This record gives sequence, C-alpha cells and structure tokens, in this order.
Amino acid sequence: MIDHLIRIFNRKEKPSVAGYLKKLSINRQDLIEQIPEIDVENPVNAYVTLAILLKEKGEFYKSLKILEKLKKENLSESERKLVYLNLALVYKAAGFIDRAEEALKEGISLFPSESFFYYELARIKKISGKLEEAVELLEKAVELKKEFEDELIHTRLYLADSYIEKGRTDKAFRILRKLEIKIPIPLFYYVLSKLYYSVGEIERGYRKALQGMKLSPKHQAPFLKVIEEFEGLSIEKLKKIIEEIGLSPKLGKLLASKLIESGEREELLNLLDKLNKKFPSDPEIKELYLKSLWEAGKRKQVVDEIGNFLFILKQKKKSFKCENCGYETDTFDWICPRCRQWETLEMSCED
Repeated sequence: MIDHLIRIFNRKEKPSVAGYLKKLSINRQDLIEQIPEIDVENPVNAYVTLAILLKEKGEFYKSLKILEKLKKENLSESERKLVYLNLALVYKAAGFIDRAEEALKEGISLFPSESFFYYELARIKKISGKLEEAVELLEKAVELKKEFEDELIHTRLYLADSYIEKGRTDKAFRILRKLEIKIPIPLFYYVLSKLYYSVGEIERGYRKALQGMKLSPKHQAPFLKVIEEFEGLSIEKLKKIIEEIGLSPKLGKLLASKLIESGEREELLNLLDKLNKKFPSDPEIKELYLKSLWEAGKRKQVVDEIGNFLFILKQKKKSFKCENCGYETDTFDWICPRCRQWETLEMSCED
C-alpha cells in the first residue's frame, strides 16, 4: 500500500482525472504543484484550480461559490466528479460537515461506482464517531478499489475497540476473527490485548501487549495503560516487562518514577545510569539523572556529566532544515533561501 502511494505521488507524467481525484481524497497539501494542465478550450479545470487555491488560502466562501456555480454547468462525467468531490472537501475544511455529507451522498447517487465518494464519506463518519457506518462505506470503497483496504482494517479495529468499551466483547471477537492481517499492526495487538483482558484471559492479554510493545517501541504507552488497568504496574511488574522486551525510554522513566515514590534511591541511580548511557539524547532522562545525582550529594559527578554532554554537543555537526520545503543549510537565516518563508529553519544536530 505504502509503495503504491509513493508511486502515485512521484509520477512525472500528466496526471489523469482519476489519479487527481485519488490525490484529492488523501488531502495532500502539495496538490497545487500537481494540478493537471488547464484545457484552454474548456476552462472547467481552471475554475476548479482556482477553487482549490482559495481553499488552501482559507477563503472557503469564494471557493464554494465557484464550485456551486460549476455544478449548474453542462459538465462531462469526469468534470462533474471533480466538482462534487472538491465541493465536499471544501465544505469539510470549512467545518460544514453536514453539507460535506450531503455533497458526498449526492456524488454517490450520481456516480455509484466511484470509490472516492464512499471513502471520503467514511472518513467523516469516522471523525463523527459513527464507526459502524464508516466500516460499511469503506467495505463498499474496497469492493471498487483495493487501495482502501488498510483504512478499512484500521477502522474495523477502532470499531472493535469501541465494542470492548461498551462491553460487547462478542461483537469485537467477530470483527477480529474476520480480519486478514498481512503485516503486523500495533493497533491489532492493542485491541486483542484489551479484549483478552476484558474477558478474564489475563496471561493472553499480557502476552499480546508484549508483542505490541516489541513491534512498536515508540508507542508503548497505550499497551502499558491496558496492563496497568487490568493488572497494575508495580515495580516488580515493570522489571518483569523490561526483562522480557528490553529497556526502553518509556519503561525506564516509568520505573524511575515508581522508584522515586518508594524512596529507593540507590536502585534509582543505578537505573538512571543505565538509561543515561543507553539513551544519552533523551532530555527527560538526562534531567532525572542529574537531579538524582545532585540529591545524592554527588555534585562533582553532576559537573562532569554536564561537561561531557557539552563536549558531545560541540562535536556534533549543526545543520538547519526548512520545515516548509525541506531545504538544508549549514548556516542559519531568518528566511529560507529556497522557498522564502520566514522563520522555518530549524536546527538539527548530526554526528
């Protein structure tokens, strides 16, 4: 799926209307650079382009006025699809969700074989918390175009999670049994873990949580929240988790907070020393470590630690990257030399 999207966005040839619709449905911010060439003989594309530009500027009223007028024109099928989808997206961006829904439903009635309308309407339903309706719409979109399958899987998982919250574990089980997961998804393990815990299968719930944390170390917080809710997170439990999946910043900081509460200073210092060596760039760990050393009366070690940290920073190569266009430079300026945007250069350090 990801590779396919990359291919779509990197195409050099003139995009087709279908391809353009796909890009619109994903709400890409760089669409303006990829707008199809304007047909001088038929200026509909020019008006749609203007409507998109006005939308990007936040001038929703003007954009909607253009698109509403285009609706009344004698358009080809492809042009009408383009107008209706843009109209829905502008309504959505302007906060008129009800009108966006109406435009998408009208698009579905006019073009029942066009998957993008089902997809966009499903996204609105998902945001509104109407997950059952979102799943039904995505199922229809997938029937027409397989590219939306990942979105369908994730939405089904969110629906299963909502059923668990409501105590409808039977419905959640039915959803999970039908899922065909081709690659590991952390959300799948999260929902499965929560489901097992909810029906009293503590060990299976715990194991699924560990699998999810191993799969996505940067997103361990929700898994730990589930374990804490059903089992509690004592010092012993955290040590057991670390022993099974390894030490991470999240687990280390959580264990450190527990050790601070229990007053186990010596064990806390040993843990923070390990964390500081393994994750020297984590500012929270560094702060905790220095504070603990200071409170333990190891003032000279604090000074040495700060000195070493400053020395490491000096050895790092400083560069600046524009948040707007990605331009990189070794020198700072208030304005990006490439895109001319103000205050977009952010410093980053490399070895």
